[in-house]
Amino acid sequence: MTIVRKIAYNTVVSTGARLLGVALSLVSIGLIARYLGKDGFGSYSLVLAFLYIFDSLSDLGLYSLMVREISKSDVDEEKVASNILTIRIVALLVFMGIAAIIVWFFPYSVQVKNSIIIASISYIFLSVGQVLMGIFQKYLRTDRSAIADVLARLVQLILVIVIMKFNLGFYSIMFALVVSGLINLLLLIVFARKYIRFSLQFDFVYWKKLIRATIPIAASIVLTLVYFKIDSVFLSLPIINRHSLNIMSDVGIYGIAYKILEGLIFFPAMFVGLIMPLLSQSAFADKEKFKKVFQKTLDILIIFIVPLVVGLIMLSSKIVLLIGGGDFTASAPVLNILALAIGLIFLGSLFGNSIIALDKQKKGAWIYFWGMIFNVMANLIIIPKYRYIGAAWTTTATEFLVTVMMFILISKTIKYLPKFRLIKPLVAGIFMAGFLLALNKLNIFLLVLGGMAIYLIVLYLVKGIKKDEILLLTKKEI
Repeated sequence: MTIVRKIAYNTVVSTGARLLGVALSLVSIGLIARYLGKDGFGSYSLVLAFLYIFDSLSDLGLYSLMVREISKSDVDEEKVASNILTIRIVALLVFMGIAAIIVWFFPYSVQVKNSIIIASISYIFLSVGQVLMGIFQKYLRTDRSAIADVLARLVQLILVIVIMKFNLGFYSIMFALVVSGLINLLLLIVFARKYIRFSLQFDFVYWKKLIRATIPIAASIVLTLVYFKIDSVFLSLPIINRHSLNIMSDVGIYGIAYKILEGLIFFPAMFVGLIMPLLSQSAFADKEKFKKVFQKTLDILIIFIVPLVVGLIMLSSKIVLLIGGGDFTASAPVLNILALAIGLIFLGSLFGNSIIALDKQKKGAWIYFWGMIFNVMANLIIIPKYRYIGAAWTTTATEFLVTVMMFILISKTIKYLPKFRLIKPLVAGIFMAGFLLALNKLNIFLLVLGGMAIYLIVLYLVKGIKKDEILLLTKKEI
């Protein structure tokens, strides 16, 4: 199978599996939200947001480093994978331990504090598995990791249903996360070892080399992920969200919309992950090829961004009602704003990975640093007055700022101004919006299917999708 067809196969299979995984996850979230209510779901969201920050601190850029290092020719894959995996485990144990201690100094309930300790185990399992994703991307077998994800989410959903049926309480929801994370990790280990026979290795000399190489990547990822979740923590602190009548309810309202965002941004990460080896291989060896791969990936992402943003804005009320129920109607305006952030995150996924491929991590780290400074300052100013609506606008503004700065850095580095071919997707998006507006009373599933059909048909008619590009996937050679 050629590279193009492998990418096509993995994209189709992984997308299908990921969509199923996201659907299962959103069903679980919906059941949890209904079971716990706004306050309880606020506590649940806070636990995950708090741990997400410490998980980010322990990331060290090892996932991106794994993809880059094992994509190189004549590399000892077992040594690379084994040492990176070991570093990740050690870092996770250290930072999750710190999280379990620090949380006791925050003004949270004992339930939240205990739940953070329980859920930290789940984060360890999930984060170790994330590093192994580099192996699947190198061998273009992300379908395997997608299968593991679906099975783990299915187990979580079943456990949530059992918990609700027997009313087992808040802590049981946390234990369901741990079980799901463990199953995901075990499946990933079994699948990944078919390609690289990794193990725990403590080559401290090599560790120094790896850590030295990954510091700029780590700084970028840490800064990005900290501002990605710090808003939920700010919302939970009375000293900041001081005009709220019910802080945990605010966190819950924001958390439902944010969970939808998190469920959707898997696609750019997955798709760009498949392209990352091509970007890494051509970044210095063939700049023209790099430009072509970058431009084509950007074109494809824009084709997906437009209907996604349009659909979320047009259907936000129905989506929130479907997932969270009537208690979370206030989440719809939040989702409208975050829909714009999702589109920017799609672009940022490509730009961020391209910066790593071009070995411009140090300059990239400064971009994320200023993004974090802007995000923190904006949240401190806006949240006290506008609460979760303010947090959503701050997230969107931060993503816009970071995306623009990354685009400028890439353009200067490759001496090429990538084109944003928006006109044809926007034309198709307008027809899609008209369909959704005219038939708004239809069932949401019919609206989604019909909207996508209208978008794709119009896009094809205006030649936004070219026939020769579709046929390219069937050619024998790249």
